[in-house]
Amino acid sequence: MFAYIINMDNAVDRWASVETRFRATGIPFERFPAVNGRKLTLPIPEFSEPLYRRRHGKRPNLGQLGCYLSHVNALKKFLSSDHEIGIIAEDDIALVDDLKLVLERALLHVKSWDILRLSGFHDSHPRHYVSLGDGLGQKYSLAVNFSRLSGTGAYMVTRKAAEVLSKALIPMTVPIDHAIDREWAYGLRAASIDPLPVDQESLAFASQLRAEDNEKLPAFQRYWTVFPYRARNEITRFFSRAQQLKNAKAAAKA
Repeated sequence: MFAYIINMDNAVDRWASVETRFRATGIPFERFPAVNGRKLTLPIPEFSEPLYRRRHGKRPNLGQLGCYLSHVNALKKFLSSDHEIGIIAEDDIALVDDLKLVLERALLHVKSWDILRLSGFHDSHPRHYVSLGDGLGQKYSLAVNFSRLSGTGAYMVTRKAAEVLSKALIPMTVPIDHAIDREWAYGLRAASIDPLPVDQESLAFASQLRAEDNEKLPAFQRYWTVFPYRARNEITRFFSRAQQLKNAKAAAKA
């Protein structure tokens, strides 16, 4: 496995922090230059403004667009290598000391997932299907999440997942964490490690998005488009992941 860490050219403090932390894990990595969304001029073919407004209910956000394209480009960079497993990470994360061991244990069960989430916000209601064993400082398990896991601080992908995502994610219609969390729509399987071994909140780096970047559209516009879209996602997520959990448990017992 090999890690690609997304970092803006001017974010030297973030890079210094994440470089030190990754080096301590023993996981090979490289810096991947982020796309500066502020330098983009709309329209561009990689972004669908009408669908973004209908599905996300906010005005175009160049910071989010830059982040989104950075992840897609990092996936393509991984595909251009000969590595079998890629870690896509952002530069504001903290890592558990035994991260490499945790991930090596997770790779023993790679047949049960295509995307493995390593970080996130909010309670995603994980349901465990296999233990990653003892001796890791605490008990880790592989899990299927039954609600949305926000954030893309770090995740692992197989080559199959990277190939599918690098094509299916264009054009952008929702933020990257929303898009990655719809793996069933692309014919992929997602799991997470619980508890999450990568933390994106404790370091408290200043946000690279301005407050006005998250300005919502009027409620009457969002009511007819965003809410039905999200409701459909939640229903589909539940049934898709229930089936995945059933299959993963059966595979773990085999």
